[in-house]
Amino acid sequence: GGAEALLAVEPAAVPATTPAVRPAPVAAPVVVPPEPGEQLYDDRSVRGIPSNVDLKVARALELFNTSAHVRTVSGVSRTLGTPMVAARPSLTEGSVVTIVVAWELSWYRFEVDLGDEASGVRVVGQGSEVADLEPGEQAPNGTAAADGTLQYVAPAQGVEP
Repeated sequence: GGAEALLAVEPAAVPATTPAVRPAPVAAPVVVPPEPGEQLYDDRSVRGIPSNVDLKVARALELFNTSAHVRTVSGVSRTLGTPMVAARPSLTEGSVVTIVVAWELSWYRFEVDLGDEASGVRVVGQGSEVADLEPGEQAPNGTAAADGTLQYVAPAQGVEP
């Protein structure tokens, strides 16, 4: 006997009165309308403009590095050596960053508008005398690689440029 009794045991049946378990309904998020005159988000579908100098310069150099201008820098560098790189946000236009790439005998001034990245990087000046550059444009804060790409070298913290 005892073995047959174990085989005959059936699993306990679930009583028919037990309700099916359903997840509780999820409430829709409450949307609070902005106060009149208050705007939560900018209407323009552009990337947020970085607020600090390091972020602006780093983003401008990223955009430069995806542009055709890296070929110019690479080509001139093969002849004239490694250039000085100075990138600074514009003093007059908050979203614009100026990038100067200068060798002893030649320089280029590029502009990037971070508020309109689709417009790309443009040449806004070119010359042969480094002395023609503004003093701030002669203070390097970047480097150029042999392939013409630029890298930002952030100033040491607590040191004003």
